[in-house]
Amino acid sequence: MAISKSVKERAYAKINLGLDVLRKREDGYHDVKMVMQTIGICDELYFSTTPETKGISLVTDDPDLPTDENNLIVKAARLILDKYNVRQGIEIELQKNIPTAAGMAGGSSDAAAAFRGLNRLFGLGLTEEELCKMAVSIGADVPYCIYGGTYLSEGIGEKLTRLPDIPYCTVLVAKPNFGVSTGFVYSNLALDKIEKHPDMDKVIECVNNKDIKGIAENMENILETVSIKEYPFIGEIKDIMLKHGAMNSLMSGSGPTVFGLYDNKANAERAAVELRRLDEVSDVIVTCFEDLSSEEIRKKAQINIQSTMDDEETLRSVYDCVAIEKRGTISVKYHEKDADTGSDTENVLTISDRKLVYKKTGLINTEMLITPDEATSQIYNTPLGDIEINIICHEFVLNEIADRLVLELDYDLMQESDKMNHCNMKIEVEYNI
Repeated sequence: MAISKSVKERAYAKINLGLDVLRKREDGYHDVKMVMQTIGICDELYFSTTPETKGISLVTDDPDLPTDENNLIVKAARLILDKYNVRQGIEIELQKNIPTAAGMAGGSSDAAAAFRGLNRLFGLGLTEEELCKMAVSIGADVPYCIYGGTYLSEGIGEKLTRLPDIPYCTVLVAKPNFGVSTGFVYSNLALDKIEKHPDMDKVIECVNNKDIKGIAENMENILETVSIKEYPFIGEIKDIMLKHGAMNSLMSGSGPTVFGLYDNKANAERAAVELRRLDEVSDVIVTCFEDLSSEEIRKKAQINIQSTMDDEETLRSVYDCVAIEKRGTISVKYHEKDADTGSDTENVLTISDRKLVYKKTGLINTEMLITPDEATSQIYNTPLGDIEINIICHEFVLNEIADRLVLELDYDLMQESDKMNHCNMKIEVEYNI
């Protein structure tokens, strides 16, 4: 039985479909009103632990990022370990795809992924709301990144209101090869001299009506009054996007990244070609809106099940299937034929770090639940009558690796006869076969 455990999380970038700053607060922060939208650029984070792992170790493919307590991932991990008295250490691998210092919440999204990932890794069972209460101490954008999707963000960014999903739209992202200091932008924002603020209520109305052109027409970012004045090249990028058919173009956050919304992907690709020719631009990416409230990834897969009861011979079965992944839960459906009758049986396995649900429909019907360190009972409906099964699960180890998922179980099984059987099961789902 394996004693290591690992999980994978995706950390998605965001853009602002509108951003207004209402006032500067006495504590030095600013009250904002903005519409946040997740896009399809994401970092990938892998979290692993064993009983022997000590401390917090972070490695990344971006040499410019800190890997100590100055990284928001490490800060989030430290908060989780300390608050819930987790004695095991963790190893974290970050594959960076979101441009850094880009105004797309890359660091905040990575921290949010750390909260979600460690919640799963250690089986803490925390809700998203509970994670958000911790996350705001790491950064104002982190609570939003816990959820992802389309949200109205107010206060310093921690007051979130879910908005309807926006229709699919192509998004072109371009980041200049210079950075913009968020502190500089806010400290130079002259709110008393700004006569016209972004009409955020109109943007929200268009979001509610799923009016993508209306959203584009009303997009404004008040921080452009500082960033474009200091860095005119940001405005030049916007002009190139508009020239190539963008419905509108806007700076994201405090910059310097610029995005354009397109109803024609070919136009976005043409603009991308021109932008990539510019020495002042470091990253150009054509992507789209990403709806994480119903994030669902379907992959062709193969499921391999190995089961051993007491000292009997190991039984192995392999089936082609489709795996559906949604926020850390994998559902796998496959069919098998009864060797004697030829009848079809449908099997559905739903796997998360907290439980395995096994539903069988056909000649035999059951819905089996296996959870770590708990006893569960279920009824098998068979042609020969009902059979009651009791299960006590002693070890439940879920590993999520890049191309496969492996669940290993060690449990005792007792039927009505009171005969106890010891079982080991290994379920391996391999993707992209």
